Amino acid sequence: MPVTTFDVPEDLLALIDDLVSRGVARNRRELFIRALRVFFELGAHNWIDTLIMIDGVRGGLISRAAITELTSSILEKELYDAGKRAGKTLNELAIQRRIDRSEPWSPRALLKMLENFGWGRFAIDDKHITVTSPFLPAAVIHGYLESGLSMTLKRIETSGEIQAFEKVPHVVETVKLHNENPI
Repeated sequence: MPVTTFDVPEDLLALIDDLVSRGVARNRRELFIRALRVFFELGAHNWIDTLIMIDGVRGGLISRAAITELTSSILEKELYDAGKRAGKTLNELAIQRRIDRSEPWSPRALLKMLENFGWGRFAIDDKHITVTSPFLPAAVIHGYLESGLSMTLKRIETSGEIQAFEKVPHVVETVKLHNENPI
């Protein structure tokens, strides 16, 4: 890796050193590299004044408390249905990003985009999807993931700081036709 030298303002260096002393990173170099990766992953180089673009999508910031207030009087079924409707936007993002939905890695790529949007930390395996520190209510995320990932999920009751969903396998029924009059 090439060596690069540049001047860093003292106030920023003090913040960096504080983060290193708290164990956020092992050293200044690691912190700079992590910060640059996040800068490019979030597309911060495309931000214009108050226009926030993340992964090619315009975003806005709203507090978790405001989300709680907005959703507190809405029924679970309505939140789920809203999530289902909004999940279609994940399909649009997949098309825009040229993510081949038939590939087994595509759900991971789409969940990584949701992580970048601040929805929480996602983990996926053959049987489950979990969300740690979710930003939205479980019913919204449930509907959104079902619609956006084109799969059926069963919500597993949890404390709220972790949301868990079990993948429900698609059952294909076959019908054997009995021909009474063979030719």
